[in-house]
Amino acid sequence: MNLLALVEFARLITHNYTVIMKPFIYHPKPISKLRENYNRRRREGKDGFGSLNEFIMWYSAQDKKCHYCEIEEKTVQELVCSGYLVSKRFPSDHRLTRGRSRGVWLELDRKNPLGLYSEENCVLCCYFCNNDKSDIFTEEEYRSFRNNRDTYLNELLERKRQK
Repeated sequence: MNLLALVEFARLITHNYTVIMKPFIYHPKPISKLRENYNRRRREGKDGFGSLNEFIMWYSAQDKKCHYCEIEEKTVQELVCSGYLVSKRFPSDHRLTRGRSRGVWLELDRKNPLGLYSEENCVLCCYFCNNDKSDIFTEEEYRSFRNNRDTYLNELLERKRQK
């Protein structure tokens, strides 16, 4: 048994040596987080939703799975909150603090990174796809890149060299 497995097993055992399995409980993104996100975009002049209520209605109507890789929010949340994946940006000790709540919920991504955050230009995506896509690719470019990185980058280089 490796050290991580041993530590995990030790956390599951009580004083009388019975195993306790704590089931993972999914927590939807709180309205306070949505409001914070919306207000930040408004201050930065990047919001195209019109109002907080319109944004919340749009967000609530979305399937909670990544637009790009289709992983469900609850799956990623379990991986992050259970400590199966670790990052300095993820919450530690199950506490969400400033700068340490990424990965817990799906994130807002702009299909065209130069456009506003709006109903037409936004999708929900996981932390991993959002970081990978960054503000480098449009939605269509990222899908091509994601499917075959090496070929995409080499073809891009070749096109640029020919100009």
